Amino acid sequence: MNEERNWKKALASIAEGFGQPLVAVLISLLLGAVVIMICGENVFTAYGTMIRGAFGNSFYISDTLKRATPIIMGGLAVCIAWRSGYEAMGGEGQMILGAFCAALVAYYLPGPAIVRILLAMLASIVVGALYSILSGWLFERFEVTFIISTLMMNYIANNFASYMTNFVVKDPEALDINAVQTGKIAAETRLPYVFGSVHWGFVFALIAVMIVYFLFKKTSFGYKSRMGGLNPRFALYGGINARKMLYVVLILSGAMAGLGGAFEVLGSKYRYIDQMIFTTGYAWSGMVAALLANFNPIGTAVASILLAGLSTGGSAMQRSTSIPVEVCNMIEGIIMLLMSAR
Repeated sequence: MNEERNWKKALASIAEGFGQPLVAVLISLLLGAVVIMICGENVFTAYGTMIRGAFGNSFYISDTLKRATPIIMGGLAVCIAWRSGYEAMGGEGQMILGAFCAALVAYYLPGPAIVRILLAMLASIVVGALYSILSGWLFERFEVTFIISTLMMNYIANNFASYMTNFVVKDPEALDINAVQTGKIAAETRLPYVFGSVHWGFVFALIAVMIVYFLFKKTSFGYKSRMGGLNPRFALYGGINARKMLYVVLILSGAMAGLGGAFEVLGSKYRYIDQMIFTTGYAWSGMVAALLANFNPIGTAVASILLAGLSTGGSAMQRSTSIPVEVCNMIEGIIMLLMSAR
């Protein structure tokens, strides 16, 4: 009898966890179907084209997984911060600075290729963590809420990187005179491919997922960080240094976002291109993935791949039909809106 009750409780818990994400996805797809019909296209044909464009063959799958890499890292940054009660939205700015610094280190630093790759990744981790810490200091010193400070810091980071790329480190040898980018890094300083267009950054992202999952589930960090963020007074009563946990959480969160930017530079773009993070929306997609997974790291990785497929599949749908890719952006936005109602 007790076993039957335990099974029922477990199933109810699973249903509760998947209920809202499933409803959010279904509603967004239904609203997307309405727009598709307004465009005069067949809904099933359009969605079929989208699925094939995302996972139809090895080429599309590798393209989807490559795009999912920075989204996974952005999602992990949100998981770490939001699960701990700090609703920081600065992953985009941290990813921008991580990508920019990684491009400069990999391009200008002399030495063996493996050293330059490792130092480029380390630079992205450090700058992402430091920029994240700044929002924690503003919160602690001036009580500036994370949502406000981190959103504004995203624009500061993007404009700083844009200025530097335009006027300080712009590649003078770019074939396109209008190209605003840093110098192209050497072939030996790029992350090798695993298969297709999937580079080692994707493998490192999956390793990061398992590390964060282990920290949350198998160590005291998960409990301490959650208590430190949600109830600092109770945490202090229990012997937890809430101030210390604030900065530890922000360091880990910023490091994940910054490293995601490095993966995009070292494994995909091979340089920093002005607005490359800002316009692609990797950090925002990571936030949607984390919300869908209820801040579970493994679920965030799965949701990130699905959202990446939504984007790559949307591009295929736009090529084959008259439906613009913005429909996919609309679907993702509706998902985020419905999930944020939690």
